[in-house]
Parts: sequence; C-alpha cells; structure tokens
Amino acid sequence: MTTTSFVKYSGNGNDFIIMSESAPLSKDLVIQLCHRNFGIGADGVITFGASAKADARMKIYNADGGEAEMCGNGLRCLATYFDSISSPHKDSYLIETMNSVYPVFRKGRSFALEMSEIKDKNIYDLSQFKDYSNSFYINTGVPHLVFLTENVKSLDVKKVGAYYRHHSMFKKGTNVTFVEVIESDNKKAYARTYERGVENETYSCGTGLTATALALSDWLKWTGDIKLETKGGQQVVSVGDQIFYSGEVSEIFKGEVTL
Repeated sequence: MTTTSFVKYSGNGNDFIIMSESAPLSKDLVIQLCHRNFGIGADGVITFGASAKADARMKIYNADGGEAEMCGNGLRCLATYFDSISSPHKDSYLIETMNSVYPVFRKGRSFALEMSEIKDKNIYDLSQFKDYSNSFYINTGVPHLVFLTENVKSLDVKKVGAYYRHHSMFKKGTNVTFVEVIESDNKKAYARTYERGVENETYSCGTGLTATALALSDWLKWTGDIKLETKGGQQVVSVGDQIFYSGEVSEIFKGEVTL
C-alpha cells in the first residue's frame, strides 16, 4: 500500500480528485475514491504526468471506473491546478488528452478551454426522437445528444437521460443534455446533463455545454457568447471560428489517501 497526495477541484460543481499518474489506480479503486459516502467523493479522478507534445498529459476516469476520452471541466480544473504548481506561470498551456492536445488560456482565476475536437455532427437519424421539439448530436471530445425542451428544471434527468444514454442507436453510449431557452435576445439558456460514466446528472458538464451551445447555434443561429445556466452556475461558450468554454474553478481541499 502507498500513500498518495491528492487535491480536489470543482468546475462549476463538476468535481474531481487530481493526483499524479504514478498513483496505482484500478477500476475498483476509482469507484471507491469517487464514492460520496465511503470515499473522497467526486464525479471522476484525474491523473497527470509529463507529455512529449504538451505541458502535461491528462487521463480522466469517470465515477464508474472507466477511462473517458476527455472532460471539459476536468481539463479546466487540471489546468488551474497545474498552473498553481508551475514556475514560471504562463498565460496559456497545452494539455494532452487521450485523442488530442487542448489549448487553455488564462481567464480570471481559471482558464478558458479551446474546444478543438468537434466532429460527427448529426451522423445519426434523430427523427425517431419525437418527444422534443429539436434534437442534435455531436462529439465535442466525447459524444453528446442534445434535446430542446420546456420546463427543464422539473425534468427527471436521471430517468430520462439514462434511457437515451443506453439507446441502441449509440453503440458506445452517449451523454445527454436537455436545454431550455431562457432569454433568446440575450442568448441565454438553462441546461442539465446526464453524464455517461457518472451515470447520473452532474452539476455541470463542459463538453455537454459546448454541444448545447453548438445545438443552439444550429437551431437558433446564435453566435458569440452563449450563456448557459446549470445547477453549478453560469458558464459561457463562445461560438465563432473557434469555440471556447469558460466558467468557474475552485480548489475544495487537499490531502493524502492510502491506495
């Protein structure tokens, strides 16, 4: 058994345990660490280490123990933590993920993330999903299905989200976001996401909000700063020639854990 240092960060309520990639993790251990009653409690575990093509390499493990391709809030949290332990500090960093390298840029007390891995827009026939006025699919680093709805705050996201997350159309599953327009003139909406791997609603999901902003841009022709309210607070996705995602990041606590 080894004792490993960790720090817990939150990106608008989407919380992560961050530790060195030298930590001897397993699927069962990740599940234990993320358990909110018998562990540290988190939506996922992030490990970081050296990279040959970026400032750092990130691996993200969801609360179910499985490794994900990337995570927007997780990447913002890691960038903020990495900056706090780096010398000299920089205004931008490159973070390597499973399939790409992401630029992050200092914005206030945290970092904005350039969402550079956008693909697979509406590659599925979504016409069978008739319960919602609009539907949209895209991969923003991980797959996302987005529905335009009303009364989103009263929706049973865990129940309804699980249905679409496991729908046979999506062979590897998908994340699912439900969005309601709040102020069309101000490009403001409220979004709730059911996350694959967490298997529940999270307070915020960066890749999900990016997918939501792109859906709203597609449906309503919104561009520029799109303001998205979530249970974890307001975040902004800027849609233009490049796409940037930003929000709050905070350190919750740090400590040591025996693995």
